[in-house]
Amino acid sequence: MFKGLAYLVVASTLAASSASAQDLDFSKIKCRDFLSAPKDQIATILTWLEGYYTKENAPPILYADKLMKDAEKLGAYCRAHGDDDIIKAADTVMPVK
Repeated sequence: MFKGLAYLVVASTLAASSASAQDLDFSKIKCRDFLSAPKDQIATILTWLEGYYTKENAPPILYADKLMKDAEKLGAYCRAHGDDDIIKAADTVMPVK
């Protein structure tokens, strides 16, 4: 359920932010690109990742504290590994528990 909500948020954010919306292939987003992206795109990516790395049966809640901690860990990882893709980074710092 939460993953579906995250997909909906990402889709609506992308649709609203640009008339020429582009698909985001997370396996091709490098950490350095993530760090230099506009804040709205970073927020979209983080929201999608939170949904993706949440257990399937978890309650449909976006926990602000968890989001901030994960964002800090992801940022630190990406600053140290700029050539890694964002999925590798998220796999390292945001594994599903």
